[in-house]
Amino acid sequence: MKSQIRMKSGRPKNAPMSLRRGFAVIEIMVSMVVMSIGLLGVAGMTVAASRRATVLSVQSKRDGIMLQEMNRLAALPYDTLASRVGCTTVASTTLPYNRCITVTDITGGSGYKRVQLVVFPTAAYARADTVYLNRARGAVQTPLAQ
Repeated sequence: MKSQIRMKSGRPKNAPMSLRRGFAVIEIMVSMVVMSIGLLGVAGMTVAASRRATVLSVQSKRDGIMLQEMNRLAALPYDTLASRVGCTTVASTTLPYNRCITVTDITGGSGYKRVQLVVFPTAAYARADTVYLNRARGAVQTPLAQ
């Protein structure tokens, strides 16, 4: 009679498949647990990336609004700056916002004014931003004009 080599588990090495069937179920269960942990990690990263993309989109829109408003204020004649003071709601853009403008004399009426622009996006997840523009009375000087 042949001697059978026994494994540490006490079963013979050449045991029938009916005795090894339980290992396949355990292997499948362990692999499903490992795969579910990996998928949860990927899902968490996807949520974090989408939130960050939303925040960056809003910041980009707000920066564009600030640039547009500052260009508009810089193009106004010096004497009409005081007529732009106040708060206005703008809802026609992709990011609705409230705009507040204040104009103050810097040097007591000697021709310098500071224009403060504050933009408050109406979206709850966007923060307000403030920009200052210093204006001087007189003709606009370009570097090429002498």
